[in-house]
Amino acid sequence: MKLIIFDFDGTLVDSRPLILESHRIVFSEFGLPVPSPAHSLSLVGKSLDVILAELAGPAAPIPDMVRAYDLLLPTLRADPAFAERPFDGVDDLLHELSRTTDIVMAIATGHRSDTIAPALQTLRWADFFRTIQAADTAPSKPHPAMLLQALAATGMQAKDAIFIGDTTFDMQMAEAAQLRSIGVGWGHHGAERLTAAGARQVTRTVDDLRTAIRDTLSG
Repeated sequence: MKLIIFDFDGTLVDSRPLILESHRIVFSEFGLPVPSPAHSLSLVGKSLDVILAELAGPAAPIPDMVRAYDLLLPTLRADPAFAERPFDGVDDLLHELSRTTDIVMAIATGHRSDTIAPALQTLRWADFFRTIQAADTAPSKPHPAMLLQALAATGMQAKDAIFIGDTTFDMQMAEAAQLRSIGVGWGHHGAERLTAAGARQVTRTVDDLRTAIRDTLSG
């Protein structure tokens, strides 16, 4: 058996509109300067409280801001203009992998469990993943705990697992957990940054990712 662990935002789905609109609303609500899109998106992958502390400063009312995001998120997700959208080809890839008898899939995400679960249900992906490692069950990326917990939850060893993500935090987390990693070039950090952070390879398209998964797991 082989384990494939996926990041969520920027790897499986395009969440840029959702992230930027939620930042705009919440920062405005608390009378704080709205961060630039580039700064906001550069931190995607970390846990929300860590992101807010970096964007707003540690003196900001971080717990209150997190609660504001929690209240806002269902409303924004219900609006097609802001809901997460799978990148082209990702849905087909996940269906293919879910039908492969010797592959187990998991997720490691900066979302909390109670915010990632509704998204997976909406996308009809909830049954694809054996375990979900999230911000309420482990320290923020790039700490390796999410990946180590995914291995423990599935009874797998690091040599039989790969992690797929789009940020330097993802690659650093995989390196710390001693997992092979594949970067995707369509997410939040560029190919050069992913390679510098430890990605074994960086794919440009979902077809490339499909090939990279096959070659990595058979290598």
